[in-house]
Amino acid sequence: MNITILNGNPEYSSFDTYLTQLKTGLETKGHSVVQLDLCELTLRYCIGCFGCWVKTPGVCSSQDESCEMRRAVIHSDFTLWAAPLRMGFPSALLKMALDKSIPLIHPYAVVDRGEAHHRPRYDHYPRLGLLIEPEADTDSMDLEIIADIFSRTAINLKSRLEFSLTSDTPVDEIANRIINKSKSFVQAKKRLKALIGERVTPPNHLTIFNGSPRGRKGNTPIMLKQFAEGFASMPGKSFEIHNLNRLKEHDKFTQAFANAECVWLGFPLYTDAMPGMVKAFIETLAPLRGRKNNPPIGFLVQSGFPETLHSRHVERYLQKLTVRLNAPYLGTIVKGGGEGVRMMSDERNAQLFEALQGLGRGFSKTGQLNPELLKVVAGVERYSIFLGPIFRLFLRLPIANGYWDTQLKENGVYEERFARPYIEKFFD
Repeated sequence: MNITILNGNPEYSSFDTYLTQLKTGLETKGHSVVQLDLCELTLRYCIGCFGCWVKTPGVCSSQDESCEMRRAVIHSDFTLWAAPLRMGFPSALLKMALDKSIPLIHPYAVVDRGEAHHRPRYDHYPRLGLLIEPEADTDSMDLEIIADIFSRTAINLKSRLEFSLTSDTPVDEIANRIINKSKSFVQAKKRLKALIGERVTPPNHLTIFNGSPRGRKGNTPIMLKQFAEGFASMPGKSFEIHNLNRLKEHDKFTQAFANAECVWLGFPLYTDAMPGMVKAFIETLAPLRGRKNNPPIGFLVQSGFPETLHSRHVERYLQKLTVRLNAPYLGTIVKGGGEGVRMMSDERNAQLFEALQGLGRGFSKTGQLNPELLKVVAGVERYSIFLGPIFRLFLRLPIANGYWDTQLKENGVYEERFARPYIEKFFD
């Protein structure tokens, strides 16, 4: 049995000792184990360029060592995601690696378990497990939220999450879980409802953090700006925007957060949670954990998936994050089908922009997000089960993949769109 362990521990600790014992135990039982200590690899954040889908199909355009990781994963029978928790979620290092797993799937859409997902690129994907090292304040809600999110990630990586356990679990039990295929698996909660934000005294100034890895060129900053302009249209109101893709300025951004009257953090959904660089920013807030008078925090999460449900699980994490920071939770603006916003005209975006500006104006007056406008922005939460067969028929039509096909053809790689580089001979 081929086993891959992705160790997302950013610095050596007893967690590494645990993984060494696990690796040794598995090898003693005759299994082949590849452990990749991600802190020793040269990895770059995924920037959402889609090069791996439309320029070099199946291969990340970024010149880093994530290639080694993807090759090990796709050739394994079982892959273990392993990391310590930082601010209530596995490390930014592991999240960065997960974001770089996207070349292993295909951009074309399929209906999977009644939802829109991407089609597989390979015929075989490994079974998956999650091992985390708890923090001092980790509770059952944290563990539940993490398990839910990673079970969603497993679906999108064409597999299933067989377990989500902590390093308090005996090593032998983890080894047995890996070796023996389970008939049960972690299943995320379904039909989560939007969380209601608190009402606060209306602030005069917003400190906004744009978590799009594309920086100013993303869809997220367009939506954040519409909300901010609605807020600033009222007398005496103003805002500032910081782009988190400016990685060298994260210390500056942490200070901006600490000094803020009110914070808004927006990002696109990457492998079912925040992008790695956003998680890195969140980790810089650790010294502010539990501080008195931390600013109230609101969020905006948008994704390319047409249904809003894909973002509801990370919404739970964001709400719990505000508890960790001892800050009021203002709510989360969730938008499905957000990938095309930057390419559409203002006329086609009119309804969305009007709702976002309305949310900003309302928040500047009342200190709370309007629940009806949140529904307008969210759009379709989940398509009816009766639309599943219709959607499947639509996906067989050439127009369904036109967005991707146009780019593949422009880049001269249309014929290679189904390439499986980690098992095909031409890959170097």
